Amino acid sequence: MRAQDVAFRNPNLLSMASSYAEATESKALFIGAHSEDFSGYPDCRPAFFDAFQNVIDVGTKPETEIELKSLFVEWSKTEIAERELELGVPYESTWSCYRGEEPACGACDACAFRLEAFRNAESRDPIAYVERPEFS
Repeated sequence: MRAQDVAFRNPNLLSMASSYAEATESKALFIGAHSEDFSGYPDCRPAFFDAFQNVIDVGTKPETEIELKSLFVEWSKTEIAERELELGVPYESTWSCYRGEEPACGACDACAFRLEAFRNAESRDPIAYVERPEFS
């Protein structure tokens, strides 16, 4: 099984993050899912995040208030990249690949979305790839 085939991963990650957030009295959790994830990953949809907010509310102490924020859930990866390029995000320090080691694979869904977003934003991704498709 490849990492990108891990079903129901966001609930697992958000459960751990919720536990840590409650223990540290954090007020918010942020997740970077985007609209292009909807088709392949049901746990990246707005309805899922709304439902998980309810899980947080019901599953934590009454005095705990943690807001789940999925700021980019309605954005495309290109829209995200364009905005981050405007803000000067240090992309050389970011990682999207499902591969757990450098260089990025260039072939998984996350790499494909990232490379396409850079191409659409008329920019070049600064990280190294094993395979860099010709459109990058």
